[in-house]
Amino acid sequence: MNQRVTPPFAASIRWQSVNVVAQVVLQLTFISILARILVPADFGVMAIALVVVGFVEIFAQVGIGPALIQRLDLEDRHIRSAFSFSLVLGIVFFAAMYFSAPAIGTFFEDALLIDVLRWIALSFILSGIAIVPRSLLIRSMGFKKLFIASLIAMVLGNLCLGLGLAFAGYGIWSYVVALLAQNALLAILYWWQHPVRVNFTFDPATLKEMLGYGGRSTLFNVSNYAASKLDTLLVGHLSNTGTDSSGWTETGLYDRSAYLLGLPITILGKLGDSVLFSGLSSLQEDLVALRRVVQRAAAIVAWLIFPMSAVLVWFATDVAVLFLGGQYLLAGPVVQILFLGVAMRSLIKLGDAVVRALDSLVAATFIKLGFLMAIGGTAWYAMNNDLGILGVAWGVTVATAMQFIAMAVLVIHITQWTTPSALRSLRAGSLALLLTAAGCWGIATWSEHLFSEQSGTTWHLFRVALSSAWGLACMLFVAQKTNTLSIGKPLEWLSRRSGSHPLATTDPES
Repeated sequence: MNQRVTPPFAASIRWQSVNVVAQVVLQLTFISILARILVPADFGVMAIALVVVGFVEIFAQVGIGPALIQRLDLEDRHIRSAFSFSLVLGIVFFAAMYFSAPAIGTFFEDALLIDVLRWIALSFILSGIAIVPRSLLIRSMGFKKLFIASLIAMVLGNLCLGLGLAFAGYGIWSYVVALLAQNALLAILYWWQHPVRVNFTFDPATLKEMLGYGGRSTLFNVSNYAASKLDTLLVGHLSNTGTDSSGWTETGLYDRSAYLLGLPITILGKLGDSVLFSGLSSLQEDLVALRRVVQRAAAIVAWLIFPMSAVLVWFATDVAVLFLGGQYLLAGPVVQILFLGVAMRSLIKLGDAVVRALDSLVAATFIKLGFLMAIGGTAWYAMNNDLGILGVAWGVTVATAMQFIAMAVLVIHITQWTTPSALRSLRAGSLALLLTAAGCWGIATWSEHLFSEQSGTTWHLFRVALSSAWGLACMLFVAQKTNTLSIGKPLEWLSRRSGSHPLATTDPES
């Protein structure tokens, strides 16, 4: 039996933080270089392909991974059945995507999309192979091993093979090959670092045990993923009504804007989906300890994200040009609007980890479905009433605010938290936000008078670097004055344990 062990939070957070930051930096490097080689229309086609495949992949896994992580009493029969079932599903969904690709290509009026979808669909099989060892690594808090696997896969798959093909002139196919190579390498490395003895076994009773939680998790993930991608799908569909590539260019501009929004969310989301989800699952029968972790996590998120969101909003155009290139200058206003919701989305990600750990997925799914309908309605209205991608961005931001309120109410209820206590956890972040916003206003005004030519890489880099430095200074100042965090040891709160509490364990990887 694979018993649930107490989470070594401090070392796990350290390794997964390094892992996620490294992934974001490497991915951003890959995309930044690729954006200067490929045209925005290529990113438009790839955006739709990734949205479609990512949505279908949720069904291809049917919550098997989360079920392996969340279950308190995991036995070998669960592992064997999970592997067999996920592999068969991967093959089935690959075949389904292969034969349905022409219909999807016809819907978006693009023949290239058909071939791209068929090749990327191979990731269903690769995910089916990798899901068991990856989930067991997360369950056992093996984040050092996950970091090594991610680093090797991204460097070889993206930076070496992907960019090499891009410079060689293979266009969009360099992106496709990079994605498949990365997934294949990850599957190999997961099995190498966490070998599991499996066979093809289908035990209906065992699968029923896992698919109960897995089914609820799948519905939650589907609604969550669909809500995060529906705006891009509608922009891609409704903007491609002519015979030229202008629609795909608009889709590419919007997709890359959403990509920049997703960078800080990706960091927190991956931490929440791995360390916090696994750790909170082990504390699901101890609400006092769980609530303490959630409160501290909310304080950390607010302290990190609130002030930086001010920088991102104020200098959104500078960020877009720096990371994506001058051809994305027109994406600046879209990025600015979307960045208004980055702080709320970050806290929503924390809430997602809590509701998954406590299996409050039904209520959370209804919230996600409401968010999905709000996104779809506002995006459809904007694209059909000449409001364009700016109108879509405003609709997404308003819907995000509504989702944030609903998720906050749910988390406070299921953790038996109090609203005043929840609000107090955001004090340091809110104060840092106000100070950073005031400084951003001054930097923006001063820099416009300092530079005679307000353009070019130097101009954008100066503004972003100076405002980021100011934001960091505000964060450190607030942390010191409020005693919310321990400067120099920002993860110390995760390792504060009493000797009698079950969190008092030795970390084998520290």
